[in-house]
Amino acid sequence: MFFVFIFSQEPTLFSSTIAENIRYGVIDAATASDEQVWEAARMANADAFIRQFPDGLNTLVGERGIMLSGE
Repeated sequence: MFFVFIFSQEPTLFSSTIAENIRYGVIDAATASDEQVWEAARMANADAFIRQFPDGLNTLVGERGIMLSGE
């Protein structure tokens, strides 16, 4: 038996904050601390990018990430 995994080149972002988008992947998102969210961002090499924004994790990404377009 073997498995085939297909991953999109384009990430799916929801119209909410960066933190809420990261927490989406957690089974119990309500329990994920900001420190854990930052650690997940660091592991994805996204923490420096996120820290550029004045609101950091609380930055709104807009529908499908439109607020981050061009970044």
